[in-house]
Amino acid sequence: MHGPTGTGKSHLISALLFSATQYSPDLVIAWIELSQLETAGDDNDGGSLKAARQADLVIVEDVQHLAGKVIEPLVQIIDRCQSRQRQLIMTATAGPAELTQLPGRLTSRLASGLVVGLQPLSPASRLRFLQDRCQRHNLTLAEEVLTWLAENLPGSARQLEGALARLTTLFRLQKDLTVPQLVEHFKTEADTSRLTVERIAQSVGDYFQVAPKQLQSRARSHDALLPRQIGMYLARQLTRLSLEQIGAYFGGRDHSTVLHACRKVEQALPHDVHLSGAVRQLQASLV
Repeated sequence: MHGPTGTGKSHLISALLFSATQYSPDLVIAWIELSQLETAGDDNDGGSLKAARQADLVIVEDVQHLAGKVIEPLVQIIDRCQSRQRQLIMTATAGPAELTQLPGRLTSRLASGLVVGLQPLSPASRLRFLQDRCQRHNLTLAEEVLTWLAENLPGSARQLEGALARLTTLFRLQKDLTVPQLVEHFKTEADTSRLTVERIAQSVGDYFQVAPKQLQSRARSHDALLPRQIGMYLARQLTRLSLEQIGAYFGGRDHSTVLHACRKVEQALPHDVHLSGAVRQLQASLV
């Protein structure tokens, strides 16, 4: 399973384990942390390898953080489980094709199984989540209040849980909570979550490990060229800014330069799996 932080990977694993152990109480599970892999050697006496050899189900989370020296122990675990027809679950922030920092002998093995991508909750899903939690907590709120929260507080389920905890307190103090009052209480969070070209540049910079100042520079640095084009493309797709406004932010470039960058990214997306994966992941983290 892969998806940005907060999309519920660990929660889904916990639910899966609960269901699996209910169905098969004798199921042997090895939930291996990356730190355990670091101590596993090539021999079969490594703690993690031994646990995997005895388990019916092996779980490894956050594969994207794997260091070089733990690649081989993990490959051994995968091969051992496959040869014994045992199940594995692995999680990462990106799919196998986008984990370019990992060697092909590992990503090819990850891609050989069922690959499930998770996206952040959409406004409609956030609304359903809030409605469900209100029902569980016996909290009666106007539909327009929940709709405003779902549309203006994008984020993970954990963030929505925190907002609902605040709502519960507000509801106790004021039963007839209105949208204007809600806006006042959540103004800071709503302003922070509002998508801006600055947020886009920061996310793109973090993803490609390029400082946002480089994206705004007039210099045609090779390292910043593609991230800058992706930043322009996302700004056009996800904001209402004009081409001139986008160009002004990205180094004072004119509208034709922005249009060229957007078209170049659009044309490459169907053919470049790494680019399309990066754009999908960035879009998912921003909306």
